[in-house]
Amino acid sequence: MVAKVMTRTVRGERVDYAELEVVSSKLMVSIPVSKADEIGIRDVAGVRELDRLAEVLSGPTVGEEPQWSRRYKANRASIATGDPLQLAAVVRDLVRRRERGSLSLGEKDLLKEASAPLLAEIALAIGVSEDNAREVMQSMILEESRAALDALDERAEAV
Repeated sequence: MVAKVMTRTVRGERVDYAELEVVSSKLMVSIPVSKADEIGIRDVAGVRELDRLAEVLSGPTVGEEPQWSRRYKANRASIATGDPLQLAAVVRDLVRRRERGSLSLGEKDLLKEASAPLLAEIALAIGVSEDNAREVMQSMILEESRAALDALDERAEAV
């Protein structure tokens, strides 16, 4: 989230910097505004992106690899992209696997790694705490329904 925009002098030139707060860790990072696209900074998910995340989270598990090492490698590659939809698919599949009682230590770490940015994205997008976002995400995954997200939308509209 952009905390503030400031101007600094770098090598005699005035450069605008955005100071970003990483919500999940309270880390502050400054980046040149002119390089935001190149670095990969983007807006928080909007309604359309949130709908797509909900579709992935509540959707069916697709072709789960039975061999642990291949599954781990595929999940690691998906996480490395940083794409919220791929993160959502990894989280969905690992949460469902955990509910069946069969997550390895490595997969628990992957779940934690993939969940953090996804929870921050959902929390910022719908204006709730990360704990509330976790509850909504878990409900969508385990109930294979977006009802929890829709209920939050209805409450927000009523206010």
